[in-house]
Amino acid sequence: MTFTMWSLGHYLFILSPFVFWMGLHFLLNDKPEHDKRKYGVLFSVIGIVILLFRNIEIFVLRGFVFHFELVPLQICHFANFVLLFAFLKNNKTLFAFAWLFNLPAAFMSIVFANGLENYATLVTFQGFAYISGHMLIVSLTLWAFSSGFVVLSKRILYRLYVILVPLYVLAHGVNLFFRAVLNSDSNYFYTMRPESGTPLELFYTMGTTYQSGALEINPVYLALTGIFGLVVTLIMFLLTFYAQKTEEQLTSEQLTQKG
Repeated sequence: MTFTMWSLGHYLFILSPFVFWMGLHFLLNDKPEHDKRKYGVLFSVIGIVILLFRNIEIFVLRGFVFHFELVPLQICHFANFVLLFAFLKNNKTLFAFAWLFNLPAAFMSIVFANGLENYATLVTFQGFAYISGHMLIVSLTLWAFSSGFVVLSKRILYRLYVILVPLYVLAHGVNLFFRAVLNSDSNYFYTMRPESGTPLELFYTMGTTYQSGALEINPVYLALTGIFGLVVTLIMFLLTFYAQKTEEQLTSEQLTQKG
């Protein structure tokens, strides 16, 4: 069983998170908030367990030798833990992280799923984890939003940027460290090179890559990719923030009219 871009299977993959989200919304919409959080924790743990089995498979297939793929610093792997702690603590900053950053990144990985074409078969933990993991991240974040867990403010956006910017810089540092120590080819947060088939490829061609031993950097690509991430989160924030404000205003007007 193989994967082909823009096939029927790919289109079903793109639709899958929306179908699962609607199912969650239909089944759990009337549950109280604390029960919804429990379900959120449950599905987040399921995502982490799927990731764990994927990593075990990689560890075994590589002869029980450490590999950078085992470190869940990739954006969509990291998202599982963001959602878990968001539901556990009802943390609005982490819910904002999931909605403004993880959601667009995970959905982009579903639309531009070129990497799945490299799998000889999808009947592996790695293939299953890619499909089910990305589907869960998108659908669970959409459900968190429709359930009212995602509440945005300018202060929360500021806190998000305080987390994101250092994390982006750290990811590049970890990539360089693994390259120097493990001779690895890690690409956390896509700081080393763009994911194939994505708009980030344009940024890479606009810059020049400088390399000296294990040190490798494309300053223009790194800067533009970072700015792109911040702009995407800002656009998502503005659209959501003003939509929530409009909804609050309409609700207030309706209550006033009834009064």
